[in-house]
Amino acid sequence: MAARDERGLVTRGDRPKATRDTTASLHPAFERFLRTVRADVESRLTPDEVQDRLRRLLGAATAEPEARHARKADVPGFDSRAGWAAYGYRVVRLWLSAVATAGRPGVRLNRGDIDELTVETVARALNSFRDQVRQPVPEPQAAVTELKAAFLAECVRHLPYVNRSRHLMTERVSFDEFEDTDDVDLVGLLWDCATTEQAEELRRVARDEDGEGDTDEIVTLTPIAVRAAVQRYPEAVTPGSMA
Repeated sequence: MAARDERGLVTRGDRPKATRDTTASLHPAFERFLRTVRADVESRLTPDEVQDRLRRLLGAATAEPEARHARKADVPGFDSRAGWAAYGYRVVRLWLSAVATAGRPGVRLNRGDIDELTVETVARALNSFRDQVRQPVPEPQAAVTELKAAFLAECVRHLPYVNRSRHLMTERVSFDEFEDTDDVDLVGLLWDCATTEQAEELRRVARDEDGEGDTDEIVTLTPIAVRAAVQRYPEAVTPGSMA
């Protein structure tokens, strides 16, 4: 907690607890955020809508166990999750290794950064990929190209969020500056490494780390995944990433 205090998350006063104004302990940026959320909720939800949501919530909470079990049984399993985790880890790690060695200004990724970004990105991608599944998913080795591209698009989708989170959770970017953080566009750099003459960089990194293997497939699927992510999730991956 002390570290957060030093970064300005909370301002501790010397006034007695009984007379302290608790609203003053909030960071101004976070207070603005709360006001925005409150205003958005009040503008979007009418009293009737609140009551309707409450009735639905109570109805779900008191549903018969058999009905809840039946709904759960309708959701397909994701028994191949471990295989997709390994596949995603390999591909995203290759992506970031290629970006790190491409020599672009402002990119400082060491091995620890790459591992951290890769694990968090793949974990988020697995969750969102699972939520979209409508049928059992085979292991990556047996999956069609379209399914692999869809999973990698989820990895691209989450990469900017994970990168931003990494910056905000380190001392390199102070909390006061979080609204103005100018993160390195890792997706844009990945696009360059997979679509320009630097596509050879991605091939080289893949050969160095994994041998020949399915390097060609990774190089082929990477720009497809970036394009799919830009089209489907423009709020996460801006079209400028493909400039």
